Amino acid sequence: MKLEKEMRMNNAMIENVLRDYFEAFSNKDVDTLETMFAKDIQLTDSFGHWSGIEDVIEANKTIFKNCLRITAIIDDLVVDDDSACAVIDIEIITQGSDPTNDFRENHTTLKVIDYFVFNQANEICVISAYKQ
Repeated sequence: MKLEKEMRMNNAMIENVLRDYFEAFSNKDVDTLETMFAKDIQLTDSFGHWSGIEDVIEANKTIFKNCLRITAIIDDLVVDDDSACAVIDIEIITQGSDPTNDFRENHTTLKVIDYFVFNQANEICVISAYKQ
């Protein structure tokens, strides 16, 4: 019973980390993202694979540089022990001068499934992103 309670508490902590991660990602906040990543983080998506915190931060900076606005909207989170899966919509505006008014003309929505693995310190050590 105690172990089950501890797992629920850990799952809730990881869910909070994920919500904070997607908020930081949507705000293009690389400083906050860096505090959430393990030093040996691995990132894989349809564009490549990056190893280590410096390379993963640079990959995120490249994404942010190419988007006027990017917003991750969580559809579902499933947490199981030290791993999690997030189904998200990523709203992207790639060009224009006003991110509040350029939605219709320069908007793309991606449906993405992200798989995460966490270390004992609840830092993100693996992100695998898959477009649907």
